[in-house]
Amino acid sequence: MTDEFNFDHSVDQAWRRFGIRLSGVLSMMDETEPLLLQPCDPGDTQWYIRFTQEAKGWVEAYVPLILDGQPLSDEQVATLDDLGWKKNEKGFLLKYSQDLTVELADAANEVLRKVFHLEHPVFIHPSVLEEVLTEPAVEEEPNLPAREETAAFAYLSFIELTVGVREELTRIFGTPPMRDQDGDYAVRVGSTMIFVRITPDSQEIRLFSMIVHDIAGRSRAAEVLNDVNAHTRWVRFSLVRDKIIAALSLYATPFVPAHLRQAITEIATVADGVDDLLADSLHGKTTFPDEVS
Repeated sequence: MTDEFNFDHSVDQAWRRFGIRLSGVLSMMDETEPLLLQPCDPGDTQWYIRFTQEAKGWVEAYVPLILDGQPLSDEQVATLDDLGWKKNEKGFLLKYSQDLTVELADAANEVLRKVFHLEHPVFIHPSVLEEVLTEPAVEEEPNLPAREETAAFAYLSFIELTVGVREELTRIFGTPPMRDQDGDYAVRVGSTMIFVRITPDSQEIRLFSMIVHDIAGRSRAAEVLNDVNAHTRWVRFSLVRDKIIAALSLYATPFVPAHLRQAITEIATVADGVDDLLADSLHGKTTFPDEVS
């Protein structure tokens, strides 16, 4: 079931789409209010990138040297320097014309991924950049009748089911979920990131979470996962190259919103409960360290 799911591809698609939206916001910003990229959760490792219009037609990005009372590490400073950011006594700056905001957005993405090691845009706080993080309406979106929260719905088309799933994810998390070009939604539950996919035939909803990567020894991993799968009821663990992916599948005919909620809770709970154990056993790395929670 997980063979068709490419975690790296989905993540790259999400960053590419986020960069395009961020570029659009930067191209239209003015001097009235800066834009701030910062963590989704106050308990996360602290970082931020601030964008301001310093002169008409020019946008400046700023990364501070000191974050949450701690200076940037030598590695972070070296990476920012390598990426072409200009250092002053307070931080690193990069300035672009508002005609070139695609380049500025790409530069910001590089900092988020290479300096702050952010796994996915879903970990960025949505409050200031709601228009960047919000998924646009589905093309040809139907006018669906209002529904009760716990009712089941027999959607007939892929678009109808997509709208129903998006509405439920928005209800659960309080903001519309991000969606990549493959149609996968990305949501965060604590330190776990879950992809939600609707199959083209509208018969199934699949949830995926990559919990361990860079494992050593595929044969040993297969044996360990067989043992783990024997003790889990709903979630199944699979080995995809050097990664371990947790997956859960739901019937979508009819679509029961409560089942989607339960599935998200189940996969997040199970994944969080075994990721450290699997990483230690297979000499791999957890996707989201304990300190990012």
